[in-house]
Amino acid sequence: MSNTMKSFQVEAFVLRLRPLGEADRILHLFSRERGKLHAVAKGVRRPRSKFGARLDLFSRTQLTIHAARSLPIITAARQVGNAWERMVDPDAFAACSYAAEVVDALCEPDLPVSDLFDLFAELQDALLAGARPDALLPAFDLRALGALGFSPELDACTRCGAPLGKRPLAHGRARLSPDGGGLICERCYQAERTQAAPSGIFNVSARELALLRDLRCTALREAAEANLPAALLHRLARTTHAFVEFNMGRSSRALKAAAGRQ
Repeated sequence: MSNTMKSFQVEAFVLRLRPLGEADRILHLFSRERGKLHAVAKGVRRPRSKFGARLDLFSRTQLTIHAARSLPIITAARQVGNAWERMVDPDAFAACSYAAEVVDALCEPDLPVSDLFDLFAELQDALLAGARPDALLPAFDLRALGALGFSPELDACTRCGAPLGKRPLAHGRARLSPDGGGLICERCYQAERTQAAPSGIFNVSARELALLRDLRCTALREAAEANLPAALLHRLARTTHAFVEFNMGRSSRALKAAAGRQ
């Protein structure tokens, strides 16, 4: 097989970095063409590395990769779009860290998910444009879950399948269960209570439920421009993060780090 046949090109985000030896790094990448993959950047930790900031955390880069015997090796890198080093706001960095963690945890290697790649790019562009990070993450969560086939059921009871309207429960409240996959109607909830107290239930208002339904297909810029109150965004994110963490099978390290910083 020729060297040309062993090489391929991808457009990718750098999700995570790991040191290798004295001067190299292993990069966890998320590409449009091949999904999640790992590759080695030779000499990237040296001060005069030819790659420079093009392979920094969260950078978006056009890469040429050589399929070596063990890990693939990056042989060329060209930055795409805005320079990520312009991002200095800690909240924006924390939001991108969380998004990268979600992609890394939920995506299978070598499985392209073009909608998720575009969503990550959309998030980065919105952050670079100065959008509030807390206004972006609920929509990011729901659209990321949808792109991966994990979208929570927000229109019908996940237990019995009964369609639920704008005010599915008494007093305008709705119950959502990450473990159950979405909405639980009053009858199913009460039936479960007779056996054991349901765990991980989120009570949301009619307005919050309506917003969650809308955010499943809302552009991130539009979500930011809605100017929702911070307290409301916090409640929405608390719910959407729970669905993401359930599918991850663990708590988010990025969210814990951000909470510890506050």
